[in-house]
Amino acid sequence: MTLTKFLTCFFLFVSYNSFADQVVDQLGPPWGYVFSNWDGPPVDIITYIPPNATINTPILIVIPGASRDAQRFHASWLHLAKKKHFAVVTIGARKEFFSDEYSYNAGGIMTNKGDKVIESEWLLSSIEPIFFDFRQRYGFKAKKFYLFGHSAGGGFVHRFLLFKPDAPVIRAAAANPAFVTLPDWRVEYPFGLKNSPAKNKHLSMWFKKEMAIVLGEDDLGPRTKPLSNGEQARKQGPNCLTRGKLLHEVASKKATDLASLFKWDLIIVPGVGHDNFGIAPAACDYLFGE
Repeated sequence: MTLTKFLTCFFLFVSYNSFADQVVDQLGPPWGYVFSNWDGPPVDIITYIPPNATINTPILIVIPGASRDAQRFHASWLHLAKKKHFAVVTIGARKEFFSDEYSYNAGGIMTNKGDKVIESEWLLSSIEPIFFDFRQRYGFKAKKFYLFGHSAGGGFVHRFLLFKPDAPVIRAAAANPAFVTLPDWRVEYPFGLKNSPAKNKHLSMWFKKEMAIVLGEDDLGPRTKPLSNGEQARKQGPNCLTRGKLLHEVASKKATDLASLFKWDLIIVPGVGHDNFGIAPAACDYLFGE
């Protein structure tokens, strides 16, 4: 090999590997930042970037439960993120701006009076801008993200995949949803699809998503919020375990009726109740592999 060819190959090798292993900037403020570059209210963001993260490190977005305790939900993923080496972006939707289950669990599609909300102002519509903003802030190049939510967050996640079918999600885990949106046009949203923005085409796209309904085997207690413990929610079953199973069952049957591919999984976690920390490892294994 000539010296010129050797130097050329060496330069390309070094350049490629330097790019592939480039370390991203670590986060500045210890807790994160406030995101406001969208049409809705400001959203608090808590971030974690693992040591020696590169531009290709995977990104997980976490949607907390009804408590909105973003720090606690964020903390439950840190040991997993360190072990499997992915970044965590936890959403903090303050009750000041997202005051009830319509604006949070149900994605902000309509008000508690049934009035439609402009799509750009749905809480669902904040997720992609948050992802792209996070990438830009810290130099990540990942084109898609992973998604997890627990309880109210689990409700948010399965609705996000329904109403945002083109979102760049690799895999999603909807854990212990407080109540579910069934693919039933006869039932009013957020328990069914009546009067929702969903179209027939959305269902086949929804069923083709790689999503796991992750349920604690011991999540048998009643919920306490108005929608989660209301008449329509109780028709779905007395607890999150029953409701999550129902969603998977009804969706599977509907996919068969539509001759649609069905890529959802149902994961029952033994010995775990309505516990984000307890269920996160099983969700993590589904998202990132065991």
